[in-house]
Amino acid sequence: MHERNDPWVVVASFGAVWEADFAAETLREAGIPAHVEGGQNVAIFGLGYQGPTQFGVRVRVPWHRELDARELLDLDDDAHGESIADRP
Repeated sequence: MHERNDPWVVVASFGAVWEADFAAETLREAGIPAHVEGGQNVAIFGLGYQGPTQFGVRVRVPWHRELDARELLDLDDDAHGESIADRP
């Protein structure tokens, strides 16, 4: 858990913008505020690019909702039983 002076914490990191957007929207639908960070710098392809990025894309939530967000993202498993979110 993070200190209270860190208002938004990273709960997941993804290799593509669309994956981070999907996770953030899942959290928002559950009533957890979420912010996607790092998707704006996707090299030469421009602002609308949704593919992989070498820098990674992070999903942040308010510090007091961190455990709820991690728990919700862990519920969305892929066919191999792995979490959709890579824990930072």
